[in-house]
Amino acid sequence: MTLTRRLLLLALISVLPAIAIWTYTEVSLRRAREAEISDQVIRQAKLAGSELERVFDGIHSLLIAVDETPSIRGFNTLTCNAYLKTLQQKVPHVLSFVVLDLDGDVRCQHSDVQVDRSYKERSYFRDALATQQFVVGQYTQEFAEGGLGSHPVLPLALPVWSSSGLVIGVLAAALDLNWLDQKLKERALPAGGSLTIADSSGIIIAREPFPEKYIGLKISDGFVNHVREGGTEAIEIATLDGVKQILGYVAVKTPPHDIYVSLGLSWKAAFDAINRAASRGFILIAAALVLALSLSQLTSRGFITKPFETMTNSVRAWRRGNYQARINPRGAPAELRVLAQAFNDLMDDVAERQQALQTSEEQARLALDAGHMGTWWYDHVKGLGGLSAQAALLLGLPAEKTTVDVPQWRCLVHPEDAERVLAKMKASVMGNGHYEDEFRVRHPDGEVRWINSKGRVFFDARRRPIHFVGIFQDITERRQAEDQQQFLLGELNHRVKNTLTTVQSIASQTLRSVPDLAHFKEAFEGRLLALSKTHDLLTRNSWREADLRDIAEQELAPYRKKGDERVIIDGPHVKLPTRYAINLGLVLHELVTNAVKYGALSSASGELELKWSIMTNGSPQRQIRCQWGERGGPPVQAPRHQGFGSRLIRRSIEGELSGHMTLQFAATGVVYDFTIPLP
Repeated sequence: MTLTRRLLLLALISVLPAIAIWTYTEVSLRRAREAEISDQVIRQAKLAGSELERVFDGIHSLLIAVDETPSIRGFNTLTCNAYLKTLQQKVPHVLSFVVLDLDGDVRCQHSDVQVDRSYKERSYFRDALATQQFVVGQYTQEFAEGGLGSHPVLPLALPVWSSSGLVIGVLAAALDLNWLDQKLKERALPAGGSLTIADSSGIIIAREPFPEKYIGLKISDGFVNHVREGGTEAIEIATLDGVKQILGYVAVKTPPHDIYVSLGLSWKAAFDAINRAASRGFILIAAALVLALSLSQLTSRGFITKPFETMTNSVRAWRRGNYQARINPRGAPAELRVLAQAFNDLMDDVAERQQALQTSEEQARLALDAGHMGTWWYDHVKGLGGLSAQAALLLGLPAEKTTVDVPQWRCLVHPEDAERVLAKMKASVMGNGHYEDEFRVRHPDGEVRWINSKGRVFFDARRRPIHFVGIFQDITERRQAEDQQQFLLGELNHRVKNTLTTVQSIASQTLRSVPDLAHFKEAFEGRLLALSKTHDLLTRNSWREADLRDIAEQELAPYRKKGDERVIIDGPHVKLPTRYAINLGLVLHELVTNAVKYGALSSASGELELKWSIMTNGSPQRQIRCQWGERGGPPVQAPRHQGFGSRLIRRSIEGELSGHMTLQFAATGVVYDFTIPLP
């Protein structure tokens, strides 16, 4: 713990006695208030229960008097109906009187509404017959047997006795619950208080305030069970509208079931005075605590915090790489000045070593950059690998991507090499720890690069791998040079053969077409010179740019004579960049060679036509379409296998130039049709 915090803790401890005294006083006051409020709500709930009992006693006495009436006992409908009607008008809080026989059929009622069904399923009817005494029923929304529509009532019933002492029916009265609620309003409730009456099933039959929101709703089963178990103490509960109250309750004994009366006081209103006093006490204690902490803070600022800030500022400067920063201990206590001087001496030594380390790291970085190399490592304990910025760039990743796990590494390696690469790494871990491999990686843009990877595994004392470190080197150019060298060797071999074949064909055709040997020398040398000029055209321009027409005319010049239309060239002048000139030159050379060896130029009657055009097809990119057609030569048939020349043609058109080529071996002669997009 810091010294400043210790001073603040000391100030806090000094205020703890006041906090303890305030807490004890607050708890004592609240307990006393809780006891007072609990006693008050239970008392008032009992008073309300007594008033409800008087109401039930009054109706009980009235029903006993009615039960003694002869017309009631004799079920004299006309007489008893008139009697009950007159009685109801005198007792308006009883909305209906009705007499039912033992089958539950209505025999007498105050209303003129005809009732033609049995009501023996009513709970008050069954309870009155079962107990043979006065009963209080349950909340009823519609008292149809008494001719009432939708109106909340509470049925009360008494058995009807015959003169011989037998029960012959049930006399029932419907107490108006709206009248009962008006009686509740006459009681003076405390501010925020409430009075609730519920029947034996927990349905609210009267409530103040807001009777319209509560009458007919059911109180919680937990509360009903608590009352049924005989609890009498006050409890804290939230009402249906979410108001927290202190609730006192009583059970009014009304056979065969009880009526529940509860009176609640607002918890907030009951403890308002105590809460205000507690707030004032808390504010005073908080003010004293803030004052003590402020004084401690000011004291520690000058003697502790400020000298330590000076030291920590220098440490932050060192962490940012400023190894020349030093601690100025002026004004600090003697102990801190000694500590500051020790730190300064330490940083003098660190600065010298850091300078040497930076020089070494810079030399290593320059060497790696110059060799297109980057470093990598893998932590076997954490299962996580890392990359230097240069290594990440070599793999096609952002320079800030410095971590990579095994699944990510597997995705970077070319699918054809992934299994072999991982197997070789595992073999290094299981073997002597030395590792070297060459493989391909795929960049996110689809580019494939060749990587040479070398590394070494470091083990612990129990021969378990700890770290795997190594370097990457991009060897794509070397591999491409090797591939190009192999290709050029094959091309050179092929060209030599083709050149010899072309010379032989030129000699043969020249010999057949001249009348004597005197003219042979001139014609033969002219065709050889034309062949040489084709090569000169490509060499002279270093393949930087060439005209397609020039290339075509140079390649076909040995086979064109004045007045001889065997060879036709038709197309506009098109300047071709290096790659296009090289590949189209190779293609035309192969096509000419094939025509000389096997096609139209191998016979005296053969004809050849080369034409091209520029197309746009409605898009910004231009395309060149070339058509090479032969006729009149030897019979044509598709070859059984593809030779080097045919592979070179297709590779140049579709691979190097991203074009499209079709080849037809028609009866009249071979036909090439290819389209190439121009840059």
